Amino acid sequence: MKRRDRQLHCSGWVLICLICCTWISLGLMCLPTPVEVYAQSAAKLRRGAQKAIREGDYEKAEKICRKLLAENHRDHQARLDLSYTLIKNGRLEEAYKDAALVVGNDPVNARAHALMGLALLRSGVFQRCLEELTTAAILDRREPIALAALAEVDFFENRASEAYEKLRQATSLDPYEADYWIAFGRTAARLERFREAASYYERFLTVSPKLDEEKRARYRGLIDFYHALARSNVTELHRVEGAKTTTVPFEMQNSRPYIRMRLNGSEPLLFVIDTGASITVLSERTADRLNVRPMARGGRARAVGGGGTFPIVYGLVNSLEMRDVKLYQVPIYIRELHYMQPKEDESRLVADGFIGLSVLSGFRVTLDYARREMVLEQPSAVGAQEVLPPDVSVVPFRTTNGGLVSAEVRLGGDETFNFLVDSGASTTVVSDDMVGKLKWQDKVLPDLRVRVLGAAGVIEEVELLVVPSLTIQDLEQRNVRTPVLDMNAVNETAGFMQSGILGGSFLKHFRVTFDFQRFRVLLLPQTEAVRRIVTESEPVPEGKQGED
Repeated sequence: MKRRDRQLHCSGWVLICLICCTWISLGLMCLPTPVEVYAQSAAKLRRGAQKAIREGDYEKAEKICRKLLAENHRDHQARLDLSYTLIKNGRLEEAYKDAALVVGNDPVNARAHALMGLALLRSGVFQRCLEELTTAAILDRREPIALAALAEVDFFENRASEAYEKLRQATSLDPYEADYWIAFGRTAARLERFREAASYYERFLTVSPKLDEEKRARYRGLIDFYHALARSNVTELHRVEGAKTTTVPFEMQNSRPYIRMRLNGSEPLLFVIDTGASITVLSERTADRLNVRPMARGGRARAVGGGGTFPIVYGLVNSLEMRDVKLYQVPIYIRELHYMQPKEDESRLVADGFIGLSVLSGFRVTLDYARREMVLEQPSAVGAQEVLPPDVSVVPFRTTNGGLVSAEVRLGGDETFNFLVDSGASTTVVSDDMVGKLKWQDKVLPDLRVRVLGAAGVIEEVELLVVPSLTIQDLEQRNVRTPVLDMNAVNETAGFMQSGILGGSFLKHFRVTFDFQRFRVLLLPQTEAVRRIVTESEPVPEGKQGED
């Protein structure tokens, strides 16, 4: 019996060992391989990067993407997420290069082409951006980045209805991308669908990163303003009555044109004609005097000068009169204009505000600097088959997110740069980014600094640079002295990069017509400070050979 017990005992141990070995073998078979471990880890990190992007934590998203790429430089998804993150942070050249690396390895990757196109669009390089975005749309007609970016091109080039349709598709494909809802609201507003615009901005607030509180505050203020208009039963903004054509004289100071006009039947007030302002601005002291009260407020606008921002306060003027033309229900900003306050010099013009594009774009506006007259023509007064004088140069323009006029300018070479055409700026300006790109630091005048008045306040000790040649269309000005400014505040809201401003120091040499219906500026030279560039196919007029 003892021997049998020992045999049974041994058999039991053998059986237990066999079972354990089987369990261990099965367990080893279920353990993930090193490749599977990496794939699971990478997938988790990618989800973390995309979550960080949605939350607006772009620094965290960039770190995660770079960690993934350090482990596997062929991780296309991580590289595309990194490219998108860099675009959000305004690092456009880096973003373009990362997306281009993916295209180099995967030429039919629609997302990579779309990101290259978006980076080029933000840089203001329109022809190349269209090539990339069109390629992306052909490869995948449901690529939301391509659709939204193509919509922005339509918006900037004044095809708002086409932009609206593309954004409708983009928001349905990716309803959690906050920037698409902003673009959709902005486009609806340009089409004067204000209640619809408010609903899109409200959708933006539900999906936008909570970290970007400044942007969220701006759009809450705009929503409040639209709702205030609805409560006030305002159904039509900027309604025009009066003469089809009227001429308004203006005064000049520091190359800025000033006109007299009436608000709500007031005495004549002094306003700067400002094509660099998207909306008409009324100073706080004048608003108090006229009893114009704020309707809504929220956030801060980005602009050049001072701290780079100013508080947004919305108001509404019941009527605005310029000679024989009267507008009704005109939205305005109410702002304190620190640098426009009365001084001891009684001859100095002190503005009550700025008349912006929200008013001016309803007309064809001509600034005749020689006669010091502004001519306003309602669209119905402009002939469809207008014959232009032979000496007029026709400059097509795009409009920024805020509706500002942006034209292409050449600076000595063939490359073009986008410049705002701004009658409210006293001088032409170039951006410090452009100076760095062209390596023009040696053209900065040593030991010479100037004081610049920007929309957001005063900037002291600004460098001056000499631009050898500034050309717009076929018109050239040489040896132009320009301040060098940081234009990041402008470019954060413009939608595409602006490398400078064409101000009054340039415009005053022309009869300038802003044709907002055909989206072009007409320039007729009035002084010898500019010359027309003559091509080989054009005859040179007598007595003009060799003139600068």
